[in-house]
Amino acid sequence: MDKSRTLTESSLFLLISLSLMIGQGFAAQQISYLLAAIFLMGISFLLPKSASWIMIMAIILSCYLWPGLTFYLPCFLRTLPLRSLAIEGATLLCLTGMLFFQQRGAIQIALMVLMLFSFYLRQKDQAMTAVSQDYLASKDSHWEKQQQLAAQNKQLLESHETQLALQIAEERNRIARDIHDNVGHLLSRALLQIGALQAINQEPALQEPLEQLKRTVDTGMDHIRLSVHDLHADSLSFADAVQHLLTIDALFTVDIQGKVFEDLSDRQINCLLMVMKEALTNTIKHSQATVLTFYFKTLPAFYRLQIRNDGVHTSDPSKPGIGLQTIQQRVRSLNGQVHIMQTDSHFQLTITIPKETT
Repeated sequence: MDKSRTLTESSLFLLISLSLMIGQGFAAQQISYLLAAIFLMGISFLLPKSASWIMIMAIILSCYLWPGLTFYLPCFLRTLPLRSLAIEGATLLCLTGMLFFQQRGAIQIALMVLMLFSFYLRQKDQAMTAVSQDYLASKDSHWEKQQQLAAQNKQLLESHETQLALQIAEERNRIARDIHDNVGHLLSRALLQIGALQAINQEPALQEPLEQLKRTVDTGMDHIRLSVHDLHADSLSFADAVQHLLTIDALFTVDIQGKVFEDLSDRQINCLLMVMKEALTNTIKHSQATVLTFYFKTLPAFYRLQIRNDGVHTSDPSKPGIGLQTIQQRVRSLNGQVHIMQTDSHFQLTITIPKETT
C-alpha cells in the first residue's frame, strides 16, 4: 500500500469532515474533536495490521463517548490497517451502525457517502498494491528464469567442450596407437630386411645405396617415434580427463576419494573413462542420488575403481541393462572383473583391472 497516497486521501477526508462539522455550528468543540481525530488517525496510520482490532474498538468507544468524532469516521476507515476484505466489511458495518446511532438527516447521508467512497478507495488501493506485487513477483521470477537459463546454457557449453576435449584426447591416443602398431612395426621389419640384404649382398656397388636406404628408414622411424610421443604429450592424462569428465552439471554431488591412477595404458584409460561416463549417465537417468563417489585404489598387482551412489534403484542387479553389460564387456577384455552390489539405500559398482607388465 502507498502510504503517501493514503495520507493524502485521509487528509482530504479530514478537511471535508471538518467542513461538515463547522456547518453544524459546533464551534466550541471543533478544535478538540479535530485534535482527537488527528491523534487517532496517526495511531491508525502507524499501527501494524496485527493490532487493527484494538484500533477499531478504540474508535467505536471514542465515537460512543464523543459523538462529534463520528464526523471523522471516513478518515478513520481510510487509515485503519485492516487484514482482509471480510474484516474491512465488518468494520464498515460497525462504523456505519455507529454513524446511524449518532447522526441524523443530511449529515448522516453525507458521511455515509464519504465512508463508502473511503471504502472504495481502500479497495482500489489494495487492488493496485496486489497488481504491483504480482508484477514485481513476475519480474523477479522472469529474471530468475533468465539467470537459470543463462547458467544452463553456460554449463551445457562447458559440457560440450569437455566432451569434445575427451573425444580429441581419445582420437589422439588412437592415432598414436595405430601409428605405433602398424607403421612402426612395418618400418622395424623393413630395417631388419635391409640388414639381411646387407649381410648377403656380394655387390660392392650396392653397399652404399643399401646403407642410405637403411639411414632413410631409420630416420623415418625416429620421426614416427617423435610424432607418437608428441601425440601422447598433447593428449589429456587420465587425471586431467577425470577432472574434465566430472565438470558435468548434475543434481547430485560428485566426490573423488583416493589417488587417481597413474601409468595406465591407452586401453585402460579408455575403458575406465567409459565406465565413469556410464556411471554418471546411469546416476542421472535412473536414480535419485544426492552423492556419487569414485574410490580409486592402486594395489600391487591391479587397479580397483569403486563407484557408489546413494540413490534409489528399482532394477534387478542380476539382470544388468545395456550400459552395465557394455561395462562388463570392456572390463573383461582387459582381463578385469566387475562386481555389482545393490541395496535399498545405495548402488555400488566395483571394477578391478590387472596392471600391465612392461
